[in-house]
Order: sequence, then C-alpha cells, then structure tokens
Amino acid sequence: MTTGPNLLLTTVTLAVICVAVSAASKRPGAIRSFYHFDGSRLVNGPPPANGSYLAVQDRAVPVILTGPAGIEATVLPPGIGALAGICFIRTAGGKLASNSGFSPCPDLPLALSSGGKVVLRTRTDKSGFFVAVLPAGVYRMVSGAFTVETQVESGKTTLVALQAGKRMVD
Repeated sequence: MTTGPNLLLTTVTLAVICVAVSAASKRPGAIRSFYHFDGSRLVNGPPPANGSYLAVQDRAVPVILTGPAGIEATVLPPGIGALAGICFIRTAGGKLASNSGFSPCPDLPLALSSGGKVVLRTRTDKSGFFVAVLPAGVYRMVSGAFTVETQVESGKTTLVALQAGKRMVD
C-alpha cells in the first residue's frame, strides 16, 4: 500500500535531478584560460609583468584583465560566440630577427563585417585589447589597411592578433 507515496517520491526526486542537471549544463564551466600577447601571438598564461591579458572561458564573454583574476562569467546566449584579441604595431624584429617587440594600439577603431556588410564597429581599450560578442559565422576585421578573416563558433571565443602597422625600418 505504500507504492503510491514511493512512486510520487521517486518522480519528484527524478524531476529535481533533471532540473539541476539542465541548469548546470547551461552555466559556463569553471575552467578559464588566460592569454597574453608576446609580440607575435596570443600565448596561454598571464603576462610576465603587470600588463593586460584576456580571460577566456567556453560559453562566456571574454574579459580583459590588468590585475588578479577575480571575475564572474557572463553566459553567451545560444548561437553566439566571441572574438577577443589585441591590435598592435610591430616595433622590433622582422624578416631576420625575432618578432618580440610591439606597441599596443589603444583606442583603435575596428570594423567587423560579414557577407560584405559591417555588423559591428568597436574600439580597442587602452592596452590595445578588444572583445566582440557576435553570432556564429565568418567575419572580416578591418583597421585601416590591415585585415584579418576569422571564424566565430557558437559558445567559443576566437583569439585574434591584428597587426595594425609596422615600424618604418625593417
């Protein structure tokens, strides 16, 4: 005669577990990756000195940091990805030497286009970094005469280092 209450308790327990699992799957994972610019590409790990860097996490909006990583993730909606990176001018290196010298391009205007139409205009921050949240797709990022084409995937962050100029002597 206790089958009814046991069946009800089992049904309620399963419903609670399903709701908890569903909610947990929509939250961003707790694993963040940190990237800094080494003069030629974005490298995993915080910067060696007190410079700016990116905190990237799947299904979350990337964050530009300049100090310790005390951030809370903002969830990316379904079908949306992110583009994050740095715009820089090469100040050392070249064809015959290491590409380690660079200057970030602060407050640089960027245009992102898809299918020949500009979909977003943004600017770099004071350290040359930028973040753009976009629908999944292929985008062309332009700053003056410099361009880069990249793919944005749903729930992922694509990292881009856009060289927006070079030193006059090579």
